[in-house]
Amino acid sequence: MVVLKPYLIAILVLVLSCSGKGNLQEPREESQNLLAINEGTEHADPVWSALALLQAGENPLWFEFGRDGPHLIESPFVADLTPYVPWPHAHHIVGMTLWEDYLVMTVNREGFLVFGPATESMWPDDGDFHPTGTELLLYRVAGRFWDSYTVGSFFLWDNKPAALLYRNDFFAGLRAPPLSHQVNVLDFSSPVPVGELVPALEKFPDGGIWETELLRRGFNGFWYYRMRKKGGTQNETVYLRVVDLHGEGERISFDEWMNSDHPESIEKAPPNLALILAHAAGSGRGGASSVRVISPDFEGQRFFGSAANLSFENSQLLFAYSRAGGNLEKPDPPASWAEPLTLAILSDGSGFCSFGAERDIQPFSLFPLPEGFVYTGVAVLGNVVVASWEEQQEAGIGAAGFMVVNLGL
Repeated sequence: MVVLKPYLIAILVLVLSCSGKGNLQEPREESQNLLAINEGTEHADPVWSALALLQAGENPLWFEFGRDGPHLIESPFVADLTPYVPWPHAHHIVGMTLWEDYLVMTVNREGFLVFGPATESMWPDDGDFHPTGTELLLYRVAGRFWDSYTVGSFFLWDNKPAALLYRNDFFAGLRAPPLSHQVNVLDFSSPVPVGELVPALEKFPDGGIWETELLRRGFNGFWYYRMRKKGGTQNETVYLRVVDLHGEGERISFDEWMNSDHPESIEKAPPNLALILAHAAGSGRGGASSVRVISPDFEGQRFFGSAANLSFENSQLLFAYSRAGGNLEKPDPPASWAEPLTLAILSDGSGFCSFGAERDIQPFSLFPLPEGFVYTGVAVLGNVVVASWEEQQEAGIGAAGFMVVNLGL
């Protein structure tokens, strides 16, 4: 059953409760359900706008992006008939990462979406709320001007989630002015993304207006990035690399740039993830040869696999979450958090999981999507699985959103 209940959590927010099997019910009167956060809590709570309290159950909560942020839908099968838009101009999740106690997503043309734990300290002492690890607060940190720009990259800058914004002029002409700060970060003390200067990305070639369009961490530890001259007729582009983004980059060739997107050796991957990738490659389920993974055990997203297999005609990419376990520093954590866990899925949601130290690999699958829809990422926060999805057609994206569910992990 999905019950909609309004609460007051810094602002009036929507509580989404999912337990058992049932249908959407009408919201109750606000006066029956208003609660206030305890005042005087010592934790440096973020000042972001709390959009919803999600209580995940065995039935998934599906969200779709609109011009005013995400909204609840029954499933992607009844998603809006959104016209296909070239990916640089579509509302969709560009990437996700684990940061502090939060799962952070960056949404193209919008800003950051943040999932955080819901704790008893946020509620009055009336004994009505006892977190079980299935409750998440959903925050929306919207960039007022992001709608006119494309998110080229999502990374961590000075230990803060950061998005690189630029003006994409491949599918349409330049309609927005250049940005004074191409990098926007998520900060606990700001309700909106904060512009910051990244030294390496601000040292442009001479002549004209240049913008950094793409930044990625290479398999060898270097940062690689692409700069392009805007408004010119020659489409001038330069490629650079740097060890530290506080420094100045050196120019590289186009071939070096292309090779920088090769994966790290699978031998460097978490052991359970390496076993799953080997299993997937030999299982006949798509011939996966590489995996993009996020983990509480390392910074940002990493890319593992075999570069030699990337050119295979039927090779597919896995999306994964992996943790080594043993993290019991948080107050009253579920016992399961101490256990290793790895989930890996293909774009259709099928995949494998490994739970515990035995490294026993089992089939795993998320909920099916309509034809033309794909999953683009997966993560676990507490006991809750969060996955991003979108509708794709060549270079276009239609409907897009995310799913939240408790699978009893």
